[in-house]
Amino acid sequence: MNKIDWFYLRRPFILLLVAILVAVAMALAGQQYENAQREQYETALGTLRTTHKLYSNIINDIDLLDQYRNLYSDYKASGLVGEERRLSWIESLESTNEVLRLPMLTYSLNPQEDFKRPGLKVDRDVSVMSSPMDLSIGMLHEEDLFALLEGLRLSISSLFTVDSCSIIRQGTVARSLDTRRTNLRSQCTLRWVTIDAK
Repeated sequence: MNKIDWFYLRRPFILLLVAILVAVAMALAGQQYENAQREQYETALGTLRTTHKLYSNIINDIDLLDQYRNLYSDYKASGLVGEERRLSWIESLESTNEVLRLPMLTYSLNPQEDFKRPGLKVDRDVSVMSSPMDLSIGMLHEEDLFALLEGLRLSISSLFTVDSCSIIRQGTVARSLDTRRTNLRSQCTLRWVTIDAK
C-alpha cells in the first residue's frame, strides 16, 4: 500500500514542491524589487525635497531682490543715493521759507566731504558723503526754528542731519513784542547726506 500510495503521490508531491520553490523564489524576487523601488522612491523624494527647498530659496531671493531694488529706486529718486542734489535742497529750503515767511534766512552750501559719525560702519564699496549747509535764521520766536526743520523734512525726501544750532536774543525782552522784527537769531549747520554705491 505504501508503494502504491507513493507511486500515486510522487508526482503531485513533486509539483507541490516545485510550486513552493517557485512561490518562495517569486516572493524573494518581489521583496528585492520592492526594496529597490523603495530605495528609488526615497532617493526621488529626497531629490524632490532638495529641489523644492532650492526653489523656495530662489523665490525668497527673488522677493528680497525685488524689495531691495524698489528701495534702491526710491532712495535714488529721493536723492539719497547718487550725486548730490544741491539745487533740490536749496529749492526745498526756499519753498519752506515761503510758507513760514521768516524775517531773515540766508544759507551757504559748502563742498561735499566724508560723513563721519562714531560707530558708523560702511562697506568698502559704499561711500557716505555729506554736504554741510550753514544757515543764518532771523526768527520771531523759538518755534520758528523747529517749524523750519520740520517743513524742510516734509518737503524733501533727502536725508539731512542737524549738526548744531545756536539761538541768540536780539535786543531787549520788550522788543520781542514787535512781530515785524527779528527777535532771535539762530546759526545752524545741516548736513545733507548722499550715498555713492560703486
